[in-house]
Amino acid sequence: MGSVWRDLKYGLRTLLRSPGFTIVAVLSLALGIGANTAIFTLTNAVFLNPLPVKDPARVIQLFTVDHATTTTVANFLRTPMSFLNYKDFRDQNNVFSGLAAFTFTGVTLTGHGDPKPETGMLVSANYFDVLGVKPALGRTFFPDEDRSEGGNTVAVLSYSLWAQLFGSDPAAIGKTVDFNSIPYTVIGVMPPDFKGTQTLVSPELAWMPISMHAQALAGPLEALFNERRMRMISVFGRLKPGVGQAQAASNLQAIAANLEREFPRANRGRTVELSSLSEAALGFLPRNQVVTAGIALSAVVALVLLIACVNLANLQLARSAKRTREMGIRTALGAERSRLVRQLLTESLLVSVAGGAAGLLLGWGGSQLLWSFRPAGLTQNSLPVGLDWRVFLFTAAVTVLTGILFGLAPAVRTSIASLAEILKSGGRGGSEGFARNKLRSVLVVCEVSLALISLTGAGLLIRSMDAVQKINPGFETRNLFVFNFDIGPQHLTPEKGLEFLRSALDRAKAVPGVRSVALANSRPLGGGLLATVLAEGQESDPNQRGTLTFIDSISPGFFDTMRIPLIEGRGFTPFDRQGSKHVAIVTEAMARHLWPGQSAIGKRFHFTIDNDYREIVGVCANSVTFAIGEQPQPIAYMPLDQSYSSFAVLHVRTDTNPAAVMPAVMKQVQSLNSNMALTNPNTVQDLIALGLWAPRVGAALFGIFGLLGMVLASVGIYGVMAYMVAQRTNEIGLRMALGARPGDVSRLVVGHGMRLVAGGIVLGIGSGLAVTRLMGSLLFNVPTYDPLTFGAVSLLVACVALLAGWLPARRAARIDPVVALRQD
Repeated sequence: MGSVWRDLKYGLRTLLRSPGFTIVAVLSLALGIGANTAIFTLTNAVFLNPLPVKDPARVIQLFTVDHATTTTVANFLRTPMSFLNYKDFRDQNNVFSGLAAFTFTGVTLTGHGDPKPETGMLVSANYFDVLGVKPALGRTFFPDEDRSEGGNTVAVLSYSLWAQLFGSDPAAIGKTVDFNSIPYTVIGVMPPDFKGTQTLVSPELAWMPISMHAQALAGPLEALFNERRMRMISVFGRLKPGVGQAQAASNLQAIAANLEREFPRANRGRTVELSSLSEAALGFLPRNQVVTAGIALSAVVALVLLIACVNLANLQLARSAKRTREMGIRTALGAERSRLVRQLLTESLLVSVAGGAAGLLLGWGGSQLLWSFRPAGLTQNSLPVGLDWRVFLFTAAVTVLTGILFGLAPAVRTSIASLAEILKSGGRGGSEGFARNKLRSVLVVCEVSLALISLTGAGLLIRSMDAVQKINPGFETRNLFVFNFDIGPQHLTPEKGLEFLRSALDRAKAVPGVRSVALANSRPLGGGLLATVLAEGQESDPNQRGTLTFIDSISPGFFDTMRIPLIEGRGFTPFDRQGSKHVAIVTEAMARHLWPGQSAIGKRFHFTIDNDYREIVGVCANSVTFAIGEQPQPIAYMPLDQSYSSFAVLHVRTDTNPAAVMPAVMKQVQSLNSNMALTNPNTVQDLIALGLWAPRVGAALFGIFGLLGMVLASVGIYGVMAYMVAQRTNEIGLRMALGARPGDVSRLVVGHGMRLVAGGIVLGIGSGLAVTRLMGSLLFNVPTYDPLTFGAVSLLVACVALLAGWLPARRAARIDPVVALRQD
């Protein structure tokens, strides 16, 4: 133990005698370790934080997989199931001790200041029991509280919502809260860290029995609640003792096969897949893309740290050349080689520990900064982004590994020196030629290749982002804004509801600066409701499952307001109302799918939930429904007067900046009912930006970390070339004394450096072609082998490296031969 302490004290003194090296080394490692810690902190919060439930490994989530449908939403890796299918799986399985269900819904909170939107969850009565979570106050639901339709006005609040509404008063149990103008009795409050089974949700939650779906769901969702093809119910279960996931999957897939035979129109091509609760915590986001993005980002910051390690290894080799005499003498005096290696490794570990401590602070700050760029809709408390034992352990492991990584080779090399070699060289600190030091040359080649790989990944994402931004969404995004409201809590008849909506349109249109207005059920890039469409004639085939189609109820003038062109037929008019012929307008994608090679005008279809045929009177251009870059989706538009919904999205086209007109329009609509919450006001350009949030932030992060890697690599190239020039000052002086011109010396230095860079570029291109193939799912309209990206990045690396090598070359060209030859 005493020898370790002596090594620490000696190493500390040695580092303090070289403050320049120590500062550069610690800062380089702090940046590299800090970047890795920041990314790991976010990864830890999203993927590794265990959900606060009892024995989470025994809780399994069920997802529907649809092999026969081609819409964007249907092809998500994980989608929920219908309520009717859930009840069949619940009643027929023999592998779960309990199977629970839930679905999210927006509710309007009144009675506590201004009307406010809150997140509600409709859950089966056994929801909390299956998770094994006990309330902090009160109780959860009794078994019979999800059976009586509309008769169970009880609610459980999250800890955060309870604190917000009742100031953390325990006496809140038994009091009422109004959701959608219905008083719910508060029966329980959940623990502070519980917000359900999903990670990225608001901590302000209210749980209500699923039997309250008619009162809590917006009109169109409620209309489809008992439709077997409507997938809106998330399902999870707790495995019985002794039952494994494979056995459960076999049992559930057998049930799915029975449901397909019993209800072929609704369930043909559908099966069920299982996922652990931790894997399902992202909800219905495409997990493979999230994981791929996380791995790619972790890889690029790992490359940055690796470049920093290579740099420090080169700096250590340069320092070790000056200590060769010291090590040779210590060896001659009896010091064992292992003892010298340990001493030198101790110095490296001291540097890495200092860099790790600084990196931990930078990583925490970086993770908070990255989280501040989270997408709209997520609050600061939506995700516990912070330091915990996993982050500390990760940083400690990276710190130790880094110290060994950059310190081992220089330590072993330095310890090889013998006294005879030192005396033979006359005690000089080094006599290496420009091409002799193979190890340092190899390290330069490696860091150039690593920098090229990281920059290439960034370049591909930037090119992909540029391609996505150029996509036409199918409507004019400028001078357009939207906001939502739901008149369902007012309990109006359809006739009174339509009258209210017409008043909202009239008041909005009367605001100065408004060009046109329209109502719809769906927001731009907000997806929408899905329903199954059967073209006339298809209903006679029991195996014909129809086409899963986005549906939207719109007011006249919607296409003019959105500036979606009508390709064929007409738009809706005020005469398309109840009592008149039911009509629809469909997108090109739907028309071509159902009636290929024919005009869709005059054709008829109906939804599987009713037998009411709708005649197509117009065909409009395709537009984005869910995500920029998606394949054109089938959409059926119906007149609002014929397909009433209490939930509405007001679309407002303005003559000027929409943000300036928005408050006045919202004030006019609010004046119709002061208890009605107006939610999600956004300009459409903001919605487009939100839809591009992930690729934009990804491209920015990859670009920042790629450039950081390039900066570290260029510093490394400069350091190596500067060291070589310093070591060969005598030789350069002799060359110049013998007639070499400054330009010759500059070319000699730069030429050697560029040969190393050329080797690094070749290695980087070869490695990059293999590595970037893994990024395919993150790219849009850009091949992973994109020659423009590889060429541009190679040119950038070469130019930066040329500059880094030119600075030492200029210094070499200015050496005075007389002064150089006088040096030892």
